[in-house]
Amino acid sequence: ALAGVLGLSPADIEYAVSQLENEGTVLRGSFTPGRAEREFCDRRILARIHRSTIEGLRSQVEPVSPTEFLRFLFRWQHAAPSYKLHGEGGVSDVVEMLQGFELAAGAWEREVLPARIVDYRSEILDRLFLMGEVVWGRFSGGRDNGNLPAGRNSLTRSTPISLARRESLPWLLGGCAGPGSDLSGAPQELVQVLSQRGASFLSELLSATGRLSSDVEEVLWQLAATGRVTADSMEPLRLRIAGRAADRFNHRPPRTNGASSARVPPLYPNGHRESLRGRRRPRAGYSRWWLLTRENGDFDTVEFQARQLLLRYGILFPELLHREPMAPPWRSLVQVLRRLEARGEIRGGRFVRGHVGEQFALPEAVEDLRSSRKQDSDGGLILLSACDPLNLVGILTPGTRVPAVLGNRIVFRDGLPVCSLENGNVVGRWEGDDSVLLRAHSLLTARRPLNDKQEVKL
Repeated sequence: ALAGVLGLSPADIEYAVSQLENEGTVLRGSFTPGRAEREFCDRRILARIHRSTIEGLRSQVEPVSPTEFLRFLFRWQHAAPSYKLHGEGGVSDVVEMLQGFELAAGAWEREVLPARIVDYRSEILDRLFLMGEVVWGRFSGGRDNGNLPAGRNSLTRSTPISLARRESLPWLLGGCAGPGSDLSGAPQELVQVLSQRGASFLSELLSATGRLSSDVEEVLWQLAATGRVTADSMEPLRLRIAGRAADRFNHRPPRTNGASSARVPPLYPNGHRESLRGRRRPRAGYSRWWLLTRENGDFDTVEFQARQLLLRYGILFPELLHREPMAPPWRSLVQVLRRLEARGEIRGGRFVRGHVGEQFALPEAVEDLRSSRKQDSDGGLILLSACDPLNLVGILTPGTRVPAVLGNRIVFRDGLPVCSLENGNVVGRWEGDDSVLLRAHSLLTARRPLNDKQEVKL
């Protein structure tokens, strides 16, 4: 086309355009849909076209209310009854969506996963651990100065931990400290053993350190609470939450009611008696422990975090970071999000009313949000743990926040909190029909009946 307009040969045009391209004045690419021939465009003209395209896309989206957005989140995170997932693939998808969000260890399998998986069973998660796809740990570190005083910082059912896919560990541990140069005593000794031997069973750690089983086990839980170690299955964590020791090496035979506590070993078929030493009870310390260490890699951690937050919420704006302690500052995220928008991977605009600042969304989330506005509300009630990532009461909805404490629960209807169970008391948050509040109250207290002295705060 240039050769025809200027009356020059195509070879001369090719040479001149190449010179302008080297100077940065024009850019080469495909700019017209359906045209296979390569094209050239002035850099400033292309920037204007790009800005106009982005502005056009942003103007196509009509913002929704925070309540409608919360209803969208229930579907997006599979907490709505008709959007729950099934089986092993469903658990894997939920872990991928929620990885990096740390909540109470005792809430994962009792509250969060069953809220998203139909007929959830612990065996499903165990298979993912067995295949090496999923890990658990406190990826944020959870420590101030690396000290591990005795009797403190040990992992309990209220300690925040996260589930994650194994391939996400490099960027999830991007802010984690080294293996333990700031430790001393038993914690340092165990870290050194794990560094030298790699993943080890509890029996191997006992042999390498020469310490008591109870001491080694307690130090491991202290290291786990500070994000330094993890186990390759959920069973030790389940036993810890239930208050049972994972090791039974020091088991002693029970005493009898007779005068002597000795017992006669049973006879084998060949007439020989089995020794007491050979009849230990089955060992429960069958999970290996290994270090959560930072891997050096040439990647942008903030971009991985931005993509993870977009996967978790679909639509992202600053207020959603209030319950994301592992998230980078918004000023760092927004630079990456603008870059992703310029590439055409995500959309920018005003998606949720009542929140200032820039907002970004995945294209499929925008379409889902747009289609959900045409759906009528079913008026169903949804019960969630206060530790759940969807506990955005006081952030997206009016009223005070519900503390993300193990045992607290919330009942939602149409994206609004109806009532909540906080420290054993039911707090009413519904201003509509009283029958809805009574139904929510029954659902909230079904697992824990109210005492006669407890009152419903309306």
